[in-house]
Amino acid sequence: MAISQSLYSGITGLSANSDGMAVIANNIANANGKGFKKDRAEFSDILSGDMSTGTTSSAIGRGARLTSVRTMHSQGGLAVTDNLTDLAIQGSGFFMVSHPRTNGDVGTIANNRLETKAGTVQESAGQFFTRSGAFLIDKDGYLADTSGGRVQGYLTNEYGAMSTRVQDIHLDTNSIPPAPTSHLLMGINLDSRSKISAEQFDINKPELMSNYNSNITVFDSQGGSHQVTTFFKRMDDAEGITWEWHATVDGSEVTDAGDSKLKEIGKGVLKFDPKGVLLENKVEMTEVNFAGGVTQGQKIDFDFGKSIAEGGNGVGASTSIAAKSNTNFHQQNGYESGNIKSLRIEVDGTIRGIFTNGLTRPLGAVVLATFENQDGLLKAGHNQFYSTIESGPPKVGMAQTAARGSIYASSLEESNVDLAAEFVNMIMTQRGFQANSRSITTTDTMYEEVINLKR
Repeated sequence: MAISQSLYSGITGLSANSDGMAVIANNIANANGKGFKKDRAEFSDILSGDMSTGTTSSAIGRGARLTSVRTMHSQGGLAVTDNLTDLAIQGSGFFMVSHPRTNGDVGTIANNRLETKAGTVQESAGQFFTRSGAFLIDKDGYLADTSGGRVQGYLTNEYGAMSTRVQDIHLDTNSIPPAPTSHLLMGINLDSRSKISAEQFDINKPELMSNYNSNITVFDSQGGSHQVTTFFKRMDDAEGITWEWHATVDGSEVTDAGDSKLKEIGKGVLKFDPKGVLLENKVEMTEVNFAGGVTQGQKIDFDFGKSIAEGGNGVGASTSIAAKSNTNFHQQNGYESGNIKSLRIEVDGTIRGIFTNGLTRPLGAVVLATFENQDGLLKAGHNQFYSTIESGPPKVGMAQTAARGSIYASSLEESNVDLAAEFVNMIMTQRGFQANSRSITTTDTMYEEVINLKR
């Protein structure tokens, strides 16, 4: 083989190490980039020249070349921030980002980008994938990245159920309309040592005609609040323990109270066995006509827990034992109108709105995508990737499913660049470049010796 071949082999070594240094320099330049994934230069030798003889075979290499630049998708560290919409992934998933098309004359160019006639490059309407979760809520209410790409996910319908259609995440911050109370649950204990009274309950002097009372706030159809006071009176019962209850509201808050200060809106009888376990709740009447132009005839179901007659076993239901009368808990399903106060993002990507009326409602969810071969993804700039035939189509779903990983709010993933390792690689690359340059100068010296043979 000619001496000149060693010159060309040295040149390929210089070129390969130059490319390797470019990869290292790019990694170092992006060491502080959020969600950046470092690259690794991979080299191979060039087809060797055949030096076979009749009995043996051998080959001399013709240098090296850069085979590929492989992206390393290892996990980066998570840094805590003060911004709720900063999201980080712990796992193998990618955020999905879709860039809306421009409304002008647009020409398609390489790498899934769009270029306007004015020459401004914008990302295409195709989907991109990223680990950089530095998101914000734009002027139109979309969860977006700093380049205008809209984060993809699921939205809730008018019933609060999560859809399965992947779309731009738009955070609807409209107020929640009010809902009237239709169910009221009370968990109480009525002291079985209370005195039994044979007198009839008198709405005009309820405190004197009862042994215990409990208050709870309910809501009408316009979200107005009303205090309901329920009075409990011990009745004579030789077979067990029996209480009658009377639910009342202020007479000025209803349309049919007449001259009475209180209006009875519900009554019934609670029966307990000798052990104090709730046997039955007999409801005789529950209806209220609140004033103020609200819906009339509002029905409220007074529930004191699951009784034996309803298939219960006494656990979690009201009781009547020898302990001081007390309301252990109470709740109702009505609420006033509310405006959104803040947001919360769960580790599964669910975005919840916290409203001024105390309700928490899901507004949507950020989805994650995984790939059969994530090494097949190609970089598109802005720390984003796009899928290829080699990567396979994205497999989209909620976080914490199918090994997609978890999403952490108020956090950002750091780059996975190890500066110490990059400096070691830089030294090795520099030495490789230096050695290849030395092979060229040595070959040049050999040429000089050949030329000097004629002297």
